[in-house]
Amino acid sequence: MTSKRKQISKTPISIYFNKEEISKYYSGDKFKEYKSYLIYDSTDRLIIDLSKISHLSILQKNYILLLLGSAIKKHCKSGNFFIKHFGCTKTDVKNFYLGWSLSDYSFDKFKSCKEDKNNAKIFHKFEKEINTVKESYFFIRDLINSPANILGPKEIFKSTKNFLKGFKVSNLISGKELEKKFPLISAVGQGAEKKKQPIFCEFKYKKKSKKKIFLIGKGVSFDTGGLNIKTGNGMSLMKKDMGGAANCVGLAKLISDNDLDVDLSLLLCLVENSISKKSIRPSDIYKSRNGSFVEIGDTDAEGRLILADAISYACEQKPDLIIDMATLTGASRVAMGIEVPSFFCNDESLAMKLICSSQQTGDPLWELPLWENYVSQLDSVHADFRNIGNSMFGGAITAALFLQKFVKDVPWIHVDMMAWTRANKYNSYEGGEAMGIRALLNLIKDF
Repeated sequence: MTSKRKQISKTPISIYFNKEEISKYYSGDKFKEYKSYLIYDSTDRLIIDLSKISHLSILQKNYILLLLGSAIKKHCKSGNFFIKHFGCTKTDVKNFYLGWSLSDYSFDKFKSCKEDKNNAKIFHKFEKEINTVKESYFFIRDLINSPANILGPKEIFKSTKNFLKGFKVSNLISGKELEKKFPLISAVGQGAEKKKQPIFCEFKYKKKSKKKIFLIGKGVSFDTGGLNIKTGNGMSLMKKDMGGAANCVGLAKLISDNDLDVDLSLLLCLVENSISKKSIRPSDIYKSRNGSFVEIGDTDAEGRLILADAISYACEQKPDLIIDMATLTGASRVAMGIEVPSFFCNDESLAMKLICSSQQTGDPLWELPLWENYVSQLDSVHADFRNIGNSMFGGAITAALFLQKFVKDVPWIHVDMMAWTRANKYNSYEGGEAMGIRALLNLIKDF
């Protein structure tokens, strides 16, 4: 006895970067114009004309494909689809599929009215890969979007532990032990209430590999700025100041899901930068884990302090690569905007590989220089150095140079990100965002 598989009727979506490739039958007023693309939509096909952006770089075209995937799914609303033609050999259609998949995300646990579900489906052979990336993106978004009254250092640790099933907690340090072993992390978090006390934790994904990699995430569950208090506008998004930690967790999960041959350690520095009689003060001097003395020039430059101790710890383990991720400076956002994280690297060859990886994946990362001549801006009269530069210029660079003081003969990448996105011409989503993790995953695959 034989059975016939039920055939699903699917509508083709054709994507073109070159207008000349589109049949003249579909030209003219049959296309509806949007800001960066045109759509011909009928009952039997969907044609997308991207000739408006054909002049852009590969990185930008790949990135726009991701945004476009989300926009087209919202346009379709329902039905079954597949990609019939993809008109650019240098770009990757997987970005479109990922964008389509990410449009399913909503953070509505605190809303009485839920959004209607979009039932449009797209069929392709990369479903397992896309779902793996989607899982990390959704975790990162959920963690960043959760408010600080619900998500403090302890809750970030617990959420990470639940998400990273294949990882072992090899270090969990707080209290007096933290003050002794990670004094800068302890100092930044000492102003918080008891249930929000600072934590250093380490998760291990150990393989029999000679490649030892450390991921380090800045996890400030909320940043008031400390005694150098932020303005209301500056503080309004500071629940996202643990975005570096969230992205590191998402990247760690992708590394394990792809079964990469690496000995991986994930370090999270989890604090709340609060104001109280215990808070650190401008001009205070603290001895760091590596023995250098740091003068607090600004209590709102706290992220680099907690990362410094974690970097020192990682260097003691003699790894092959350290990657830290942080929502570190407004200066990087002023220079790069919110969509493009900056990165710094002490190895020129490694930096070039990451640039290529960013282009291939459509996951933006842009290199800024570790400009050595700016190091003097960190000079202190009474300590080894300050935690902030003495100039209003080059803030992202001086922050990276501060971190570099704690890096000892190890290839190192520092990512300074927004970890937040706003609505744009392709997408209405606003909230926490994964940034750079696909580019970094691609780099680690070939490391």
